[in-house]
Amino acid sequence: MNKKIVLGLAATGTALAMLPLFAAFEAHVVNVTARIENALAVPIKYLEYGTVFPQEYLVKDVDVSLSQSFQDEGRVDDVEYFIRQKPKCAITWNNGQNYDNTVGSDGTHIYTRTGHVVPNLTTPDPNDYTIECGNAPRNLDTTKGEVWGVLPSLCEYLSKNENTEDENGANEEDLDQSVPAFHVPFTVDANGVHWLEAEGYLSKQDEDTRDNWAIDLAVPCFGGYCAQDWADFVHKYNIGADPDDFDQDIANEHKVFGCDLWIEVSDVSESNSPA
Repeated sequence: MNKKIVLGLAATGTALAMLPLFAAFEAHVVNVTARIENALAVPIKYLEYGTVFPQEYLVKDVDVSLSQSFQDEGRVDDVEYFIRQKPKCAITWNNGQNYDNTVGSDGTHIYTRTGHVVPNLTTPDPNDYTIECGNAPRNLDTTKGEVWGVLPSLCEYLSKNENTEDENGANEEDLDQSVPAFHVPFTVDANGVHWLEAEGYLSKQDEDTRDNWAIDLAVPCFGGYCAQDWADFVHKYNIGADPDDFDQDIANEHKVFGCDLWIEVSDVSESNSPA
């Protein structure tokens, strides 16, 4: 009788040991694909104001709309986005009075780059930061005096105001947040970089699929050589700004100024209507 019990236990043990072997030879494949599209369409690639003069006020438009792919997709409805201003790096010569604005096949300036603000987190000084441009995008012509670096900033003088009139001239509900001229585009502290951003909102359900932003340039004066109504000019476009903060260094007179506008999606919401 004892032998039968021992043999029974051995047989059971063998059966248990063999059970995991069934799963060891199985394979299951889940084929995952996705087509990734942009939620926004921004047709314009760059803005050129050309030669401007102190206390001029010039306006150019930038359209931001829901992409056709986003409008065709029934699962999603609205998009929140922001416009952030960043330093611009370029190849310049003639003491910064000229720059390489070559345009590529994609409609962008191929020899400029966005400068990245890198704060020194070891110090509480808000002005202790660097702007990194990376390597020059092409070989420099040193005989011509070409240099690679950050352009004097135009960001402070650009306003971003959303036109709230629809195609019929009626005012739409304004859910966007504008930024006036004569402002500080970013600040730096021990926690990093903090951006002053214009905010936009588009919705298929609300039939608000396109924003038209007016990018207004209020041109600064230089080295204190400002018109008597300089303060009035500044306060006309930003009542809270200190005119003395936006009088440019005389060393920058005649130079090319620059700023990169980054339009980034911050949130996408799904549609409430059934698919």
